[in-house]
Amino acid sequence: MTAMDGGERLDEGPAALNSVLERPHADGPARSLEQIFPLRGDAGRAHLMQETWRAFTDGMAGRVAAAFDGGRSPAEVAYAIGEVVHNYFRTRGVTLTSYELRRLVAELLARRQRGLRLPASGPLVQFASEPSTGTASWTGADPAPPPPVGDAAFAGPPSPLVTVTPREMADIVAKVRARLVGDPFSMPRKVVVDVVASVLDDVAPEGRGRLMRLALGELCGLGPIERLWADRSIRAVFVNGPDALYVERAGVIEPSQERFRDRAHLAEIISRLAKPGVSPAVAISLRDGSEGVVLFPPAAPAGPVLALRRGEPGEATLERLVSAGRLDRRMADLLRIAVRSRLSVLVVGPEKAGKTALLAALTRDRGDARVVTVAPHREFRWKSAAKVELVASPQVSLATLLATGLQLRPDLLVVDSLQPSDAAALGKLLSGKACGIVAAGEAPAVAGVPRQSVDLLVSVGRLRGLSVVTSMEDATGVQLFAYQKDGGFQRRVNTPSFARTVHEAGYGEALSSVFH
Repeated sequence: MTAMDGGERLDEGPAALNSVLERPHADGPARSLEQIFPLRGDAGRAHLMQETWRAFTDGMAGRVAAAFDGGRSPAEVAYAIGEVVHNYFRTRGVTLTSYELRRLVAELLARRQRGLRLPASGPLVQFASEPSTGTASWTGADPAPPPPVGDAAFAGPPSPLVTVTPREMADIVAKVRARLVGDPFSMPRKVVVDVVASVLDDVAPEGRGRLMRLALGELCGLGPIERLWADRSIRAVFVNGPDALYVERAGVIEPSQERFRDRAHLAEIISRLAKPGVSPAVAISLRDGSEGVVLFPPAAPAGPVLALRRGEPGEATLERLVSAGRLDRRMADLLRIAVRSRLSVLVVGPEKAGKTALLAALTRDRGDARVVTVAPHREFRWKSAAKVELVASPQVSLATLLATGLQLRPDLLVVDSLQPSDAAALGKLLSGKACGIVAAGEAPAVAGVPRQSVDLLVSVGRLRGLSVVTSMEDATGVQLFAYQKDGGFQRRVNTPSFARTVHEAGYGEALSSVFH
């Protein structure tokens, strides 16, 4: 990933705000959303937004006009319109980002100027944080346009974790540092936790846990970046400077309210990702599969710049999963052998535990083999002439696509996001000696699959915030590998029940190297 990933500029956030000043067409029908702001991300959402906007402009003109009555201040007018827009879209299944809401409010404010003689170069809405670009002259007979509107009127909600001011958190962090000898980032986590707990001893119990997470994020994590990363709707974070953080949601880049205290704070957090002086551009990766780049001077003369994009499950590879500590090399080799030997493999774990990423990694590892994927999502959509992607929907169930996928005679049939209603169909295929099936689902969804029909059961879970393979079992229920909290991944037996099948498939020597 680079700072120009997907054609986006790191400074798109301010540019997007400046574009609010563009004068819309006040005459004639309302402009389409594509003319107001670019529609990116999910096509279904874009279509629903278009329909909702058309309905809004047809039926809500009176509500918008009412927002200007009653002697409201400019900020109150903008807020009232924003509330009308937000509630209208939300009740129709669309939650607008703060960027989208600002643009639509600006559009409605601008349309209020219909028929007014506004200088061609003058702005329709002037934000308090931006310099004025011109002054309008009025005849006195015309109604005046809305006065300047402060950007705070469109401010998004505060961070869900921040309940203290940056200064108060800085004081807590300073007290912890004073009691520690050395850099807390390089110390055992338990040592830091104990010291933070002692500093927060006089804090009320109901607020202590939240302050503990904040303090640990500052001392041992990524500070403001970590707080943003806790929001799963955020797909990317861009840091232009200590007071300029942007996030990407649903394909739209917008400003964040999170801030670094100062340049020293930013430099400290960045140093935990990449060391300055090694290279002016350093590629980085996090344990959750996220990747990005840090730019240092002289490439970024004003100071460090960061672009971090959340790892997508479909982009996972076995090499990345091993490097991230989600499983070890022997376990990855066993999975590769199992897939090539056309064993039946079942991956079980809770939501967000890494099941899709593991399936994607195994699918990619098969290279040009004939693969059929069946899932209710598009995470397996990479281009491959030998791969067939089938997507379940309300019109065609995943259970129906299972049998269809097998008729395509794949070397590997990959099935993701099994539901309880699909278990019987999968169990029927496995009991019928169907080979080369790798399926994944949560425990309730796979409970109906006959255990003896599964050659290799792979359990995944989340430990300390990291998705890992917690155990691997053969058809008899014997553990082949298990994750030990203090000892990492441990091999438990020397010979799995499927050893003969693997030997007959020609991978016996490779299997022996895994278990000896």
